[in-house]
Amino acid sequence: MSVSQDKRFRDEWESAVAEAYADELGLAEITPRTRFSGDAAGADRVAAWVSNVTKTRLTGDVVLDRSVEAVAAQLRELAPKDRCVQLPAGFDPKSPALFYFHSASGNALAIRTLRNVLPAQPISVRGAGLEGEREIPTTIAGFADVYMEELRQLPECEPYLLCGFSTGGTIAFELACRLVAEGRKVGLVALFDSQPPNTVPLENIASEQVEIAGRLRELLRRIGVDVPDTITVNDDGVVDSLREARVLAETLGAETLQRQLVMFARSVRADRLYRPGYYDGEVHYFNAYVDGNLISAWNPHARRVHRHGIDADHQEYSIFGNADFRTIFTDVVREAIASRP
Repeated sequence: MSVSQDKRFRDEWESAVAEAYADELGLAEITPRTRFSGDAAGADRVAAWVSNVTKTRLTGDVVLDRSVEAVAAQLRELAPKDRCVQLPAGFDPKSPALFYFHSASGNALAIRTLRNVLPAQPISVRGAGLEGEREIPTTIAGFADVYMEELRQLPECEPYLLCGFSTGGTIAFELACRLVAEGRKVGLVALFDSQPPNTVPLENIASEQVEIAGRLRELLRRIGVDVPDTITVNDDGVVDSLREARVLAETLGAETLQRQLVMFARSVRADRLYRPGYYDGEVHYFNAYVDGNLISAWNPHARRVHRHGIDADHQEYSIFGNADFRTIFTDVVREAIASRP
């Protein structure tokens, strides 16, 4: 069984618990409020799986008869926050691994919806600084610095299979260039609706504060809140409204919300300011929302760019839920794996 493509899972902790519940209980759809209805032995199995995937010690008594969001709340408090690369449970260093880099939200959860489809182990890479473990980078190069260091600490993963949605695709491209420069092999670079380079004039790139304010207004308007022109995370009702609408987890407050907004603002600005180098390889660009006429801006930066049109919205779950995308991307990954030495 797999977890339904539910945008209500707000972070990797809820997503991990939901996957474990779905597999153990045999449910096709899980929500944050789904309670574990199995027995003690099943709760122990869930705890062991979640402990493995999150590298956090969890026991069965914490799981038994508790909801996804309740277990995730405890994980948030206990989980280590020093690594961005999230290895899956049962990670096998001898098997192909697909690295999926985060969007501007800093989350990289959506790739898990493909875990039963892909011929490679999907590995999420969350945003550096999202958990407050370090300062959030301000450039694509800064994000790549963090992830390169973590990739170097992993077992042999060549040839590297790299992909990402929006900002994550840009980060994947930068890492591909760096890995090749180090003499390492890259087997796949896939971009999902990523920002075409050099298409936004520098004078039109908004400041970090403007991006933060705009993002907060957008989140509130989506849930029907009447938003004044000036608003901050500390204003009355902001955090409560986002909690009630299940945009923000109940145990998280203004500090976490502010960090999420900074992540979004810095990621968006980093993407628009990025001026890519040259990757001497092939890039697969999956185009859903981005204007097709702009995609050619990637052409000078790679030996070849393959474009795949997808009928979907500019959202990870929309793209990954598209049947054509699943077929094409799975084939692309399979071909990349077949070319391994």
